[in-house]
Amino acid sequence: MKKVKDPNRLRFKDYFGSSAMAVCEAVGACIMTSLFMLYLTDYSGLGKLGAVLGSTVLVLARFFDAVNDPLEGWLMDRAKVGKHGKYRPFLLLSTILISVGLIGLFSIPVGENPNIILIGAWVIIFYLLYDIGVAFFALNPMLRTMTINPDERGKLLIGPRMISMLVGMVGAAMISIISNVNKGIGNMRTSFTIVITAFVGIGALISILGLALVREKHHAQEDPEDQVKLTDIFGMLKTNGALRIRLLDMLFSGFIWTFLFATMTYYVKWAYCADLTTGAVDTGKLGILSLIAAMLMFLPLIIGTFIAAPLMKKFGSPIKFHRFLILAQSVPCLVLFVLELLGVLRLSPVPFFVCAAIVTIAIGADFIPGETLNIECMDYEIYKNGRDRSALCNACNKFLNKAQSAVSTVMVSGILLAIGYEVDSVTDTFLGELSSIPTMLTWFIVIMGLVPSILGIVAWLFLKKYPITDEIRADMSQKLNK
Repeated sequence: MKKVKDPNRLRFKDYFGSSAMAVCEAVGACIMTSLFMLYLTDYSGLGKLGAVLGSTVLVLARFFDAVNDPLEGWLMDRAKVGKHGKYRPFLLLSTILISVGLIGLFSIPVGENPNIILIGAWVIIFYLLYDIGVAFFALNPMLRTMTINPDERGKLLIGPRMISMLVGMVGAAMISIISNVNKGIGNMRTSFTIVITAFVGIGALISILGLALVREKHHAQEDPEDQVKLTDIFGMLKTNGALRIRLLDMLFSGFIWTFLFATMTYYVKWAYCADLTTGAVDTGKLGILSLIAAMLMFLPLIIGTFIAAPLMKKFGSPIKFHRFLILAQSVPCLVLFVLELLGVLRLSPVPFFVCAAIVTIAIGADFIPGETLNIECMDYEIYKNGRDRSALCNACNKFLNKAQSAVSTVMVSGILLAIGYEVDSVTDTFLGELSSIPTMLTWFIVIMGLVPSILGIVAWLFLKKYPITDEIRADMSQKLNK
């Protein structure tokens, strides 16, 4: 009897390909997060105009995303399954647009008498190319088609996650690399362009190689008369309970990471490295503790990512593991706040870093079940409504992430302004009222401790309403395999 091939069985090339195809997007995210504003203000030749232009573009882009992300999701869902699959062509387009956009953004043609209008148009055009490319990066819909098995999906997600962290480590050293290149060039602006172009080009080639290795297997058979409409996004939110609960979960729990690391450096600096009688900062101590804080952004995330897949299998389902990890993030945040109230936290940085490390490990581990749930919501739309709206589901997740980033930035900036935060850029001495530093520290812990713990508990309670049980998951897997 001929042995039937398991349609969910994955091979090495599937794991390698799904990891490699994420390289270009990860390079773009790293460069834009850490270098875009620095390049505009310090190295593009625009001076103060660079700061105004960069801030304006980043804010306006979020309004653009509100229309663009659902529109691109609609285009991908309407696409037919062709010779090269349904999502692979869009991922290739994404790689090209991201690459062109990044190279253009870091190659601004600034002369002796720059034309502000032309330069503004240049930055806007290439930023929109980059932003459109990111929206077309349909990784989760692609992974959904590769296997129905949630454990296998968890394994597939490890590679892209590791790629993003490794690229982040390289990004942290990017200024050093550019400075070394500049020793032989003598022009930092040119050095920036050369190094960014090289990294983006290499990332694009690796991503294209990865795309050539992966194959889509599972696609829903839909009624040709049932055309995908942009308004389907509202129908999904109404009928797809899994997607609705998951978005509510992300709306609250997604702020834990953002708030913790948005204020961590500030707290470490003024609680453990400053003389509260003079406002002076011990820069040597700050350097050491900042390095520890930076390591907390990478090592625990890596550890959490590696232990996530086997632990999720032991928990039996991604939702059970995810709910546990939400608590594992919320409780240490609450401990931080309690230790601050008791006056213990400022005595030593050890309990602070221990709590932060526990939260970060849980966040690192939560990436796998969290993304598995995102893909499961796509499955549920097909299972419940008989329609493949994976790209629209993905667009909801992406827009929420972008909006959260913007909201958290505004909130943290507002808090710093409210407490009169001002520091001498030369001496690194606090210029505000010294007596306000303890109050400032308490507010930092409220933001990184109390608020995330409350938001995490709210998300945990919402997740009790998640509609996909083990029985539904098994039935869903069986029907989608057919």
